[in-house]
Amino acid sequence: MPGLRTACSLAACVMLVSAEAASAQGRVTPDELARVVDSVAAGAVADGLVPALGVAVTMNGRTLLARSHGMADATGGVAADDRTLWYLASTSKSLTGFGVSLLAHDGVISFHAPIAPLIPAARWHPDANPARLTLGHFLSHTHHLNDAVVVTNAAFTGAVPESEWPGLLAYANPTGSTDLVYTNLGYNVAAMVIDAARPEGWRRFLEDRVYRPAGMTETYARVSGFDPRRIARPHTLGADGRYTTAPFLKTDVTMNAAGGHLATLHDLARWTIVQMDSGRIDGRQVFPAAAVALSHRLIAPQTRDQSKRFGYFDRAGWGAGWDIGAYDGEHMVGRFGSYAGTQSRLGFLPSRRVGAVAMATGGLAGPVSDVILTLAFDLGTGRTDAVTRAGERMEQLGGRLAQSRRSIAASDSTRAERQKQVLQHPLTQFAGTFARPGLGEVSFSQRGNRLNLRWGAITSDVEIFDASRNQMRFEFAGSGTVAQFEFGPTGPATAVIIQGSRFERSR
Repeated sequence: MPGLRTACSLAACVMLVSAEAASAQGRVTPDELARVVDSVAAGAVADGLVPALGVAVTMNGRTLLARSHGMADATGGVAADDRTLWYLASTSKSLTGFGVSLLAHDGVISFHAPIAPLIPAARWHPDANPARLTLGHFLSHTHHLNDAVVVTNAAFTGAVPESEWPGLLAYANPTGSTDLVYTNLGYNVAAMVIDAARPEGWRRFLEDRVYRPAGMTETYARVSGFDPRRIARPHTLGADGRYTTAPFLKTDVTMNAAGGHLATLHDLARWTIVQMDSGRIDGRQVFPAAAVALSHRLIAPQTRDQSKRFGYFDRAGWGAGWDIGAYDGEHMVGRFGSYAGTQSRLGFLPSRRVGAVAMATGGLAGPVSDVILTLAFDLGTGRTDAVTRAGERMEQLGGRLAQSRRSIAASDSTRAERQKQVLQHPLTQFAGTFARPGLGEVSFSQRGNRLNLRWGAITSDVEIFDASRNQMRFEFAGSGTVAQFEFGPTGPATAVIIQGSRFERSR
């Protein structure tokens, strides 16, 4: 068990060795399962693979483990604990998808109904055919429409108010693909359907019909209204191996139905229980079993080979908010999410009544979270080499971390060299406000010898990328994005192209 013994205290290692022996005989108890997963999680943080990691394990209708490790804010010295709120990212789709399933169970809507009557306020691209598109197409990512404008506003900028998003569907032109292509658009559309069906809107509907019955008292589709120190913040890894807290880029206007919830581990553990136990929790039937079954029913299969595998998990296709697939041949329902340095993993094996949650920030957050889920499932299904298998996987991640640090050092050096380039135009001529219908305004303002960008909820310093081509770089949801400026014969920039969209100077 080489990968684990270096990542735990002496007492924990003794326990892991004991658990490995018990696993080899197929007799790990629920308490041992929880202790092993907890120790591996603690070891991942101790070894610097991630700065913060929250894990939960559920079995047979009860929570065996829900514990946070590391720092919710490493720079600020805020430890992660039981009250920490973790960002779900795209795991939010499981909540929205189930909300729509409840409405379908109630007979209010149908997955098979044409989408246009379900969103009366929508405007559609002239080349789209909403009469032939159903809600099911949007839930299963088979609508074949371009998501760029709606998703940019919903997930990143919030430049256009949510009340106007049905009108933004006019920019969703057909892509020409016939594949299942994962995007956020389907679940932004699902929220529009809820808004049209329920006067209280999708946020209040989910609170009343989903979170509250499940006993999820600290699940929020907002970031305001509570102590911000409770939020597990994103982190960046330095070439020296140290983690620095990064800004949490979400605001209320970008907490959307496709990726916009905060929740405690306690709540997320309950979400696995109530879903894998057909709507029952705490000895009560809080959701109709038929509604749960509907949300887990395969709507459309994966069509691209590269999408049929995610980490260690097989993905058969999509239900209403859920990836439907398998782990090591065991039927699995799950959801994965990522956004700007945060990662979420949540899944369960219905026939085994075993569920697991892993939430992490920074470093190797995604791969570490994957290993946590696989360890919980391996132990829960009686796999005899569960602990050894997790150790080998964690050991591999140690090598990846070292490579990441080398890559970061090289990237930092390259970016520093770029700043030595001489611009073809004065910095003042890059400054200004540029607009594009549907995407709002993006402003570049000069501050000393640097530019700063503001695009709705996004703010970022701007640096030189390629001076010879008038290209600048800024941070967009945790990754670098290039802005291509266009100039006339004289004067300031006339336009800027960002992610393929052209913004014209407005002032």
